[in-house]
Amino acid sequence: MNIKLVANLSANGELILAEQANAYQAPPEISGMAFEKAMECGNIVMGKTSYDMFSGIAAGILANLEVVVLNPEKADAEVYTAKTPDDAMKHLEEMGFDKVCIAGGTMTFNSFLEAGLADEIFFNLFPVVIHGGGVLQTAAGKILDFKLESAENCGGVASLHYIKK
Repeated sequence: MNIKLVANLSANGELILAEQANAYQAPPEISGMAFEKAMECGNIVMGKTSYDMFSGIAAGILANLEVVVLNPEKADAEVYTAKTPDDAMKHLEEMGFDKVCIAGGTMTFNSFLEAGLADEIFFNLFPVVIHGGGVLQTAAGKILDFKLESAENCGGVASLHYIKK
């Protein structure tokens, strides 16, 4: 299964969290990248905070996707709630998917990275410095190695695509 992780980063390398996203406007070229990748995959995996934020503003898009919320407790009757990345992957595989889009937040990204479950990473690198963003990390001692596939200037934001070596 091909797993695509899509994240927004600040210039100082911190994840831009949902509550920080309103501080500036993403350029139109990338504002919907996570949902574009999700539509390509037919599904989206996100944490409870991200789901709560997007379920209101992007309900129409989410209605066309198999939504998986990574959370220890049931998130919503309308979506599948997975307790672990392996549970999410098993569910999506049983549903017939061969691609998965991981779209946030920090705990969800890190759970998949700790499990070594990321084949492609799409970063949007914003030219802002923030404090209090999330940090991407793997399990202690684990290294995931990626190679740069492409880099584009998208409205002043560096859009980077990495593929697992």
